[in-house]
Amino acid sequence: MATDPKTFGSCCELLKEAMSDQDFDPLISVGEDDGVLYLSVGLIDVEEEEPGSVEFPIYYCPFCGTSLQTPEEVEAKSVPKAS
Repeated sequence: MATDPKTFGSCCELLKEAMSDQDFDPLISVGEDDGVLYLSVGLIDVEEEEPGSVEFPIYYCPFCGTSLQTPEEVEAKSVPKAS
């Protein structure tokens, strides 16, 4: 069963620590706009701005294997809402 975005990192201390931004910009983070848990996998140059990151959704905790979100949940959160 998938986890509520507010509780990402509650499955294990390693994920919680990886998501913290105390010492560095975290490579695993929750999207501000959509609440999806992402893993940063690279950097790209964006014209006249700081480098941007390439992110992909994480479906399972990379440390303990707990299901965090489903592809269907990610798709539903990523679809722009009609005005």
